[in-house]
Amino acid sequence: RVLSIMFVAVLVAATFSFGCKARREITPYSPAASKQIVITPEVLKSGATDTLSFGHMRSGEVIKKRITLENSTSGPIVILRHVNTCGCTKLSYERKPIEVGEAATIDFEFDSKGQMGWQMKLIELYLAGSEQKLKIYIEAEIE
Repeated sequence: RVLSIMFVAVLVAATFSFGCKARREITPYSPAASKQIVITPEVLKSGATDTLSFGHMRSGEVIKKRITLENSTSGPIVILRHVNTCGCTKLSYERKPIEVGEAATIDFEFDSKGQMGWQMKLIELYLAGSEQKLKIYIEAEIE
C-alpha cells in the first residue's frame, strides 16, 4: 500500500515537472502563407513597407512564413544586408542577385518565447541601388 502511494506521488510529481517545461513548438512553413512583394523602380526610389502577420500564437511557439520578392526593375536586385530589431526574428535568403523578371524567397521565423500580448517587430532590407529601405513589420498576438 505504501509503495503504491509513493508510486502515485512520483508519477504526479513527474507529470507536473514535465508539464511545466517551456515548450518550443515550431509550426512549419506553409506555401499558402507566402506573400509577394514586387520591386519596381518606384520602390527602389521611395522604399516600401509591408506587414507579415503571424496571427495568434502561444508563448514559446515558433512560426515560419515566406515572402517572395519579384524583380520588376530594369536591372538585377541584390539584398546587401538586413537589420532585425529583435533577436526573436530570423530570416534567411540566398545571397545572389535577383535577375529582372525573376523572384527570390525570404523565409522569416518568429520565436514567441518570452513574448506576451500584441507584438510588432521591424526588419529592414537594404537593396543595392535603392535610395530607401524595404521595411517588413512582423505582427503577432501572443497568449
